[in-house]
Amino acid sequence: MLKKIFLLILGFFKKEVRFACIIWDGKTMSYLDLTDNEIISMKKKNKDLVITKKEEL
Repeated sequence: MLKKIFLLILGFFKKEVRFACIIWDGKTMSYLDLTDNEIISMKKKNKDLVITKKEEL
């Protein structure tokens, strides 16, 4: 029981990995550092966005 509580609290302080990304919407390019969750949510909101991680270049 204490182990579950400890892991839950530890999960709040865990830092997500950020990736350098290029975002292209057809007109403008943006350079951002995003997490995987942010990339997924942006793609869901706007299907026209092209998001490329720096690692993929």
